[in-house]
Amino acid sequence: MRILKCSAQILLPILWVASLCSCSWFRKEPVRDPVQRVDATTIRVYKDALENIKISKTKTVPFPDLLSLMGKISVTEDRTTIVPARVSGRIESIFFASGEYVKRGQILATMFSADFIAAREEYLLSLKQAQSAGGPAADSSDFANLAQMSKKKLETMGLSAADIAALPVTPVSDPKIALLNVRAPRDGVLIQKSAVLGNLQNVGDTLFIIGDLSKVWFSGDIYPEDLPKVRVGQDVFINAVGVEKPLYGKVSFISPLVDPNTRSIKIRAAMGNPNKALKMDEYVQGNVVLENKVAIVVPSDSIVRTADGPVIYKQVAHTPNENPPEALEAKQLGTVFESLDFKKVSVKLGSEQAGMTAIADGLKEGDEVVSDGGWLLDAALNGSQK
Repeated sequence: MRILKCSAQILLPILWVASLCSCSWFRKEPVRDPVQRVDATTIRVYKDALENIKISKTKTVPFPDLLSLMGKISVTEDRTTIVPARVSGRIESIFFASGEYVKRGQILATMFSADFIAAREEYLLSLKQAQSAGGPAADSSDFANLAQMSKKKLETMGLSAADIAALPVTPVSDPKIALLNVRAPRDGVLIQKSAVLGNLQNVGDTLFIIGDLSKVWFSGDIYPEDLPKVRVGQDVFINAVGVEKPLYGKVSFISPLVDPNTRSIKIRAAMGNPNKALKMDEYVQGNVVLENKVAIVVPSDSIVRTADGPVIYKQVAHTPNENPPEALEAKQLGTVFESLDFKKVSVKLGSEQAGMTAIADGLKEGDEVVSDGGWLLDAALNGSQK
C-alpha cells in the first residue's frame, strides 16, 4: 500500500509536466528557411543568410578595348652611355659593381697609363714655361699655345677642368698622382662592367656601360593576326609590382620583321619610370589601347557561369524599402534588410580588365547585383527546383 502511494507521488508530477508540454504554450514554432524560392528565376534571402553575400551597383565607366601582351623593360638607346678606355693602361682599382647607381663625376676606376703621365708632364712643363715667358704677349707665345694643346690632350683622356686645375704645379713622381681617374659621364645604373682589376686596356675598350632608367622602353610581342589593330601613336600602359598607378606611353615602333622562333612581331613604347620602379630586363604585362569606349561594368566575381551561359543575380525587391550603399558589406545586410529578392538574369559579357567585366547586354546602370556569393544563390535556386 505504501509502495503504491509512493508511485503515485512520483507519477503525478511527470504527467503534469507532460500535459504542459503538449499544450500550445510550449509548442515550438516551425523554423523558417533562410533561403526560399519565389519562382523559377527568383530567390528570397532572409536576414539570417544575408551575411553570406555582398551587393554592388553597376556603373558606366571608361572601358577601352585593350590588346594585352607580354613585354620586357629595357633602357632607351639615347640614355645609354659607354665609358671607354681613353688611353692605354692597366686597371689599378674599381669602385663600383654592376647594378649599382652612380652619379655624374664619380670615380668609377683608376688606371696607370704611361701615355697619361707623358701628357700630364708635357702640360705642366709647357704651363711653367708659358708662365716664365711672362709679359702681355705671353698668351700668344709658343709656350702658351703648347700649354693649350697639352690641356686639350688631357681633356680627351677624360680629365675635367677641375681635374686639370688640381694637377700639381710642377712635375712629380708620386705614383698616386700618376693614376688616371675614370669618371662617370652621367647619372645612372651600371648595366655592364667590363673593367677587371689588373687588366691591360687598349684605347677604345669598353670599361663600363651606364643606363639612365628615368625613362625606359617597353618592348612587347604581338601576333600577325593582331597587327592590323596596332598602329604607331596608340597608348600603351603597364601595371607592375611597386608601381601605384599605371604607367603610360605611346607605340613608337612596330618591327617590320617577324621573329622566326616565336612568330611574333616586336612593338616598342617609351614611358617614364618614376622612382625607378621598373627594372631593366623585367617582364611585365602591357596593354595597347585599341579604342576608347565606355561600358556598364560589374565585379568579375558577380558572374556565375552555368551550362546555359553566364548569369548574374540582380536585386529586384527588398524589405524594408531602403537603398543600400554603393557596396554594402555582408555583415551590414542583415541589419538593414529583413529580406532581399534576387532574380537570375542572363547577360552578354564584354572584355575583362583588373577584376571588372563589361556587360554588353542584360543589365543597366544602377542595377544592384550580387558581387560576392552569387554561386551560393544559384546552388540554392537549383536545389529548390529538384
